[in-house]
Amino acid sequence: MFRTICRIAWASLVRRSSRSVLVVVMISMSLWGLLFMEGIYDGMTEQMISNAIRSDSGQLSLFAAGFREDPGLNRLILQDGQITDCLAGDRRVKSFVRRLRQDGLAATAHYSRNVMIYGLDLATEQRHGRLDTYLTQGEYSFGAKKRGAIIGARLAEKLKVKIGRKLIVSAQNSEHEVSAVALTITGIVRTNNMALDESAVFIDMGKARELFMTPEGVTQVSVILQAEKDIPGVQNTLRRDFPTLEILSWDELYPALMQSRVLMKGFNLVMSLLIFGVAGLGIFGVMLVSVLERLREFGIMLAIGTSFDQVRGIIFTESFILGFSGFVGGSLLGGATLLYFYRHGLDLTIFGEGLEEFGMDVITYAVIRAQYFTTAFAAVMLATFVSVLFPLRLLKKANPIEAINKA
Repeated sequence: MFRTICRIAWASLVRRSSRSVLVVVMISMSLWGLLFMEGIYDGMTEQMISNAIRSDSGQLSLFAAGFREDPGLNRLILQDGQITDCLAGDRRVKSFVRRLRQDGLAATAHYSRNVMIYGLDLATEQRHGRLDTYLTQGEYSFGAKKRGAIIGARLAEKLKVKIGRKLIVSAQNSEHEVSAVALTITGIVRTNNMALDESAVFIDMGKARELFMTPEGVTQVSVILQAEKDIPGVQNTLRRDFPTLEILSWDELYPALMQSRVLMKGFNLVMSLLIFGVAGLGIFGVMLVSVLERLREFGIMLAIGTSFDQVRGIIFTESFILGFSGFVGGSLLGGATLLYFYRHGLDLTIFGEGLEEFGMDVITYAVIRAQYFTTAFAAVMLATFVSVLFPLRLLKKANPIEAINKA
């Protein structure tokens, strides 16, 4: 019987092929647009989060108690060796870096700016967050004598400096005196982390210790893990082993980025509801007209003994074929589009200045998630079911004999 119902439903759709194809195309194109927007917008959000994690916070950051509220060289992490041993022995940890930071002043002959001076090891930063990939000018090096500096792109614009220019960096050292050092700009980076691009000056760790007069200790340890799901476990382990330190995850350091991820989930839900509406209205219109056109046909079927459940099965099968065909077509189009932009990226250079104001990359790589397709499938199937309820109600109220006589 099921096979017979499917054959009748298919024959009915083929008989009205232009109308059926129009509904399938409408659902497919709507679903394609949904998948494309979800993948691109999620890609933008994930790239902003990735930039923040790679360039600054890692997935976990360790600070001395009170450092974030009142940063200063009197609040250093002195358990440096113990932390290094702990992280190096944890298989969940992919990489970690140690940084020494102090607020200071960068000056040229004509301009000066408040800056954040970071003492770090370039080789470790390269393995940890691929800092070298953010380089836009110059070379990823502090020079043979370690007297070079790599600065943020926006800071370079404000100071109006280029590669090879001199930069005087000064800061208060651990003795509460002002120390200064003359450096040569060897590189310029654009991380799309606005705080770093506007004020970061990266110098050699040894040079920073000389400038700040801090022979030991660091201000931050940034940690990247093998998997994001390990963040709570590693964080709890570190808090247990080092109770005097502040161990914060990236979403605690960048709550706005976490909020962006939450907003994207809400956006995806709204888009799914729109797809539900489009699919539902399309199938509803087709099935309503189909039922009204075929009242005599259904009346004869009911009059000769066909049960209403069987007629209902035919109508449900027709709507399912329409919805499922639209889902398959939209999924294939959307999946192929997302795969292309996942590999090659979407070039938004034309909006480059505006995107950089919000810390976004001009080349956006799409994200592909299985939940896009499962949510879309649920929305289309639910729309398929709901859209035939009213036509079925009309049919059930119709008197078979009257329907035959009216035809």
